[in-house]
Amino acid sequence: MKINWYGDTTFQLTTSSADKENIFLTIDADESEKRFSKLEADILLKTHNISHKDSTGRSKSGARFYISALGEYEIKGIFVQGIPSFQIDKKKLNIIYSIEIEGIRICHLGALGVDELSEEQMEEIGNVDILLIPINGDTTIGSKEAVKLISLIEPKLVIPMCSNKDSLDAFLRAMGQKDIVSQDKFSIQKKNLTPKGDDDKVEIVVLEEK
Repeated sequence: MKINWYGDTTFQLTTSSADKENIFLTIDADESEKRFSKLEADILLKTHNISHKDSTGRSKSGARFYISALGEYEIKGIFVQGIPSFQIDKKKLNIIYSIEIEGIRICHLGALGVDELSEEQMEEIGNVDILLIPINGDTTIGSKEAVKLISLIEPKLVIPMCSNKDSLDAFLRAMGQKDIVSQDKFSIQKKNLTPKGDDDKVEIVVLEEK
C-alpha cells in the first residue's frame, strides 16, 4: 500500500486488486479545488464540512463510491467504518474513519477537535496499525492532545497531518523524537509493521505535502 499526503487532512491510499489493478481511496479531496481535479479516487471519503447536499453512494457513472456518513461499508475488498466525533467547537460533526486495506488497519481522525474518545468509539476504531492524526492546535487538536490520543489508541505507526513547521516541531518534541527526515512517498506492507513493545517508541513517519 502507498500513502501520499496532500496537505491538511487529505490523503490518497493506493492498493492493488486481485487482478493487479490499482484501487485509489482518497480522503478529503475537495473536487471543487483545481489541484484535486485530477486526483484519482475509486473511493472518496469526507471527514468534515459535510452538508445536506452530500450523498453517500455510487456516482452516476458507477466509477466512484462516495462516503460522507457514519456506518460500515465494503467496496472493492476495502472495509471502511465511519465513527462520529466532533470538531474543535464541539458542535460540528467530524467523522473518524477506520479503514482496512491489505490486512492493515488505518485510522484517519479527520479534523478532530477533542482529546478524549469514549469506550464505544475506541471499540469501533479497534486495533490500529497506522494512525493519521491532526496536530494543528488551531483548527484541530494540537501536539499535547495528539500525544494523549496516541497513548490511548496505541498504533504501531503515526503519520501527523494538518501541520506546519511550528506544529510539527512541537509534536516531535512532545513525542521525544526530533531527528526525523520527511519522506516524499511512503509504502508499507503488513509484514513490515513492527509490533510495539511496552517500552518502544511509536514509529513516526513525516510525509512531504504533494
